[in-house]
Amino acid sequence: MEISPEVQAKIEQITKLPKAARFGIIAGLGVALAIGYFFLFYQEKNDQLKELRAQELQLQRKLSEVRSVAANISAFESEIAGLEIKLKTALRQLPNEKELEVLLTDISNLGKTAGVEIKSFKRKEEVIHDFYAEVPIQIELEGEFHDIAHFFDLMSKLPRIVNMGALTIGVSRENEDATVLSVKGTATTFRFVGKESA
Repeated sequence: MEISPEVQAKIEQITKLPKAARFGIIAGLGVALAIGYFFLFYQEKNDQLKELRAQELQLQRKLSEVRSVAANISAFESEIAGLEIKLKTALRQLPNEKELEVLLTDISNLGKTAGVEIKSFKRKEEVIHDFYAEVPIQIELEGEFHDIAHFFDLMSKLPRIVNMGALTIGVSRENEDATVLSVKGTATTFRFVGKESA
């Protein structure tokens, strides 16, 4: 490799300088190279390395979560199966519109079984909630105390949810053999609305 006469002249000038000046020039060139290397290569690569290490930590966390789920998959599956059974049970207790009419017939039949006379049975306006609706039913019935208690006991054993509330009890008629009570109140049942209706 041939060196141009200009570069050769510069080298000769540097070699004629005192030893301290030559070391200073070499040290300056070394510092300039180090600074150039730092800003042009090292800093960028170091930032990339930090970013990759952060990604590695994030991926390791995800991997740990996945391994944890994989180790407990059977427990999760059995929990999901249990929740599905509970949901089916809950939905059985929330009849849809067709099943609601059957439920009202069942309540009427319970009255006959218990020896209670149902005077009136009127559905009131529904109260819609998230996925279910409250269906209040104005009910009026007559019977002896034990028959009415038996009727409410039979109602509590229905597979559907039926709550009795706001009862007004009075004497309808009375004689030496029996006292017939008049009961007015609101029976509240619930029906499944579903996402579309809600």
